[in-house]
This record gives sequence, C-alpha cells and structure tokens, in this order.
Amino acid sequence: MEEILEKIYRALNGEEKYIPEVSKVFPYINNRRFRRYYSLLSKLCSRDVVMHSLAVSLYTYELASKLKNRGYNIDLDLAVFGALLHDIGRSRTHGIKHGVEGGRIVREHNLGEELALIVERHIGGGIPKEEAVKLGLPPRDYIPRTLEEKLVAHCDNLISGTRRVDINFVVEKFKRRLGCKDINHPVIMRIIRLNNEINSLLKEDSSHIQCNVEGQHTKGHT
Repeated sequence: MEEILEKIYRALNGEEKYIPEVSKVFPYINNRRFRRYYSLLSKLCSRDVVMHSLAVSLYTYELASKLKNRGYNIDLDLAVFGALLHDIGRSRTHGIKHGVEGGRIVREHNLGEELALIVERHIGGGIPKEEAVKLGLPPRDYIPRTLEEKLVAHCDNLISGTRRVDINFVVEKFKRRLGCKDINHPVIMRIIRLNNEINSLLKEDSSHIQCNVEGQHTKGHT
C-alpha cells in the first residue's frame, strides 16, 4: 500500500511514468477535478497530510466502488473528492476545529456545499450539536448524514497516517485519547455504529464489533 501511495503522489506531482500503472488501481489520477483539488490541498497542507488524504481517497474509492456495484446510490466522484479534501482544514489547525476550518476553505473556493459538509462532518463518528457547543465549535450538528459523508468518515477512521487499521485499533486509540477503560463512551459508540453500518452495506460482518448502543446490544464479531 505504501508503494502504490508513493506512486500516486509522484504521478500527481509530474512523474508521468507512474500514470499508466497507477490509473489501473486509482483512475482518479487522470480526473481533472481531482487534480485541481489535489493542487489546492498540496499548496495548503504538509506532505504528511497530503499522503494521509491520498490514502483515505484510495480506500474511499475502493469501498465506494463496492457499494456502487452492490446497487447503492452513491456519488463516487463526490465521495473521492470529499476524501481528498477532508483534512484540508489542517492547514489552519490540527485541533478539533479542523473540520469546520476545512469546510470554510471549501466554501471560500466555491467547491460546493456537498463537499463542505463532508469535510465538516468527517471527525470520528460525527459530533452532535450539544458536544459541538462544549468543544467550542459553531453550534450545529456535525453527524454524517449522506452515504458519501459516512463513508469518508469511516475510511478516515481506518487510516492511521497512511496505514490501514481495523476497528479494534481505532477503539483502543480513542480509549487512550479519552482516558476511558471501556467502549461505552458516546464518541467511541458513534465510531462503532458507523463502522457496523458501513460493513453491513458491504456484507463484511467479520469487521463488526460488539457494543452496547443506547441500551440495545449490537450483534457482531470482534
């Protein structure tokens, strides 16, 4: 995976020899809008943010293609573009406000409200209005609603740097971050619910995790 990401990066930055190989795996390498958004991202953000964003874009493309092939109504372009831009707000802050700042950047460049909402709502499993207020965010709901929004948030959760990880890795990371000993924290439960929802659509039951959500047991396998 690291090798193909490096080739995608090089192809986007002018090394033409990689394009034929990369386009078989990730055809968006030849997409004009993708390249335009990539140019903006790479201008504003550090290389590590760019590489992470490419990793999330590739993963989103793979899962969105599976969903589309299963008959789900998903806008492949919107999902991949949203994945590419999801962390553009890190050009201004690496804190919890990077989603909001990213949404502002997308709007400032007139890239469309659908993309702005993907960027705003990608953090964890989303942030409800009450929590947003406590975190100092503008008082509105940041829960992903559309399939594209949910998929980008899910794929971002499962990419650590540029490495793909499983849901158990993500849960342990958030347990450490939140200082809690079990998974029954609202932030963690939202991430698990999102993971289980996407995997249910993909029919990948082995990636589910057991959790107690709003008093109801969610069946699955660890």
